[in-house]
Amino acid sequence: MLKLNHYYQIEGLLRNNIGDVIQGLAAKQFLNSNALALDRENPKPENENDGLLIGNGWYQHNFENFPPPLNIKPFYISIHIAKSEFLHSSSIRNHFKFHEPIGCRDYKTLWLFRAFGIAAYYSGCLTLTFENSCKDILKTSKVLWVDNIDHKIPKNIEDKLNELFPLGITKISHDPIEINASFKYYVTQNETLVAELFENYKKASLVLTSKIHCAIPCLAMGVPVILIHPNPKDPRLDLIRQIGHIISYDDLLTLNKLPSLEINKRKLNFLRKRMIFLTKKAVESNKNPFQNPDSPKLFFQAFYFKLVSRLFHFFVVLIWSLKIQRTKLTRILGINFLNNSF
Repeated sequence: MLKLNHYYQIEGLLRNNIGDVIQGLAAKQFLNSNALALDRENPKPENENDGLLIGNGWYQHNFENFPPPLNIKPFYISIHIAKSEFLHSSSIRNHFKFHEPIGCRDYKTLWLFRAFGIAAYYSGCLTLTFENSCKDILKTSKVLWVDNIDHKIPKNIEDKLNELFPLGITKISHDPIEINASFKYYVTQNETLVAELFENYKKASLVLTSKIHCAIPCLAMGVPVILIHPNPKDPRLDLIRQIGHIISYDDLLTLNKLPSLEINKRKLNFLRKRMIFLTKKAVESNKNPFQNPDSPKLFFQAFYFKLVSRLFHFFVVLIWSLKIQRTKLTRILGINFLNNSF
């Protein structure tokens, strides 16, 4: 088997949320010990050696430097597309079609890919694959509040949390450090910080957070966690809605006590096992395991994903042509959807 360099990716532009580092580390855990971080906004390695990239996370601020160079073989899983304009570029669409099917972090992204005729499936978030490692941890009575500077919670929400926990809450920042350093130094320092954060989460009796990539790793590691969010219907929260607990700001203000913290272990274990299986297989074979699959199960899954995606694409084209829900579709897919969908 050809030996490739291994790459994972981390946000290298805005650096305002350590969640981007956490998503990169979710990919790194499957790669060899010499795996290197690439800047997600400009995913070009320093050398020209062939490499395998686990492409997961939030896409993307800078469209100009995507897709990665041809010597990088990406396996896309756990992707979130923030803006449909990302898929308006024919080179980007062709790149994803070449590497389909694409694993999607949320259903909005899933149906967006399918609308543009790109085979896709719902994978969930790769941060759900962190090891459940709380069994041998000495627990404390601490309740943690994990927040960061890019979306601070309102004062009335903070006051309500203090009311619900009169013995006190320990605040932890989800902000990255060394944001003005070189990319390599930024990655190194924040990977160490993530390890420290995870140790604190594991020891806590409860984690309250507004950050998605605090909540999902806590679910993975077996840490009791509640996501407190202004918009529980945000499509990025699909996974947490299925497995864990989300409380809206409005609902929190009416509570006298917190709800039960039971989680959907069946759904958690299904998504977790599938992502682990697919990602390990991608690393072993240096390709998307759905392409030239080595088992009937993978073959039929790949066929199903392509069939559903193509049918959905033609359905969207049809209702677009008939001017049904045109305003809504234009808002989601862009005014030039027909020109950008083939």
